[in-house]
Amino acid sequence: MSTYRIYARWPENKVSDKTVTESKAVADFAWNQLQAWVWPENAKPIGLTFTCNGKQLGYVDLSSG
Repeated sequence: MSTYRIYARWPENKVSDKTVTESKAVADFAWNQLQAWVWPENAKPIGLTFTCNGKQLGYVDLSSG
């Protein structure tokens, strides 16, 4: 059984907008939705993370602008 986690990572290791699911289809949907989100410049996470069983499947670095 696989566990997928999708979330936004903030400074000090805080997370938000987290989805945890065993469904790859739900995980893919959540990942696409999180990537499509338009974050305000003054309030955006440092990165977006997609993992499965602790293994990173995707990461988007938002810290550099």
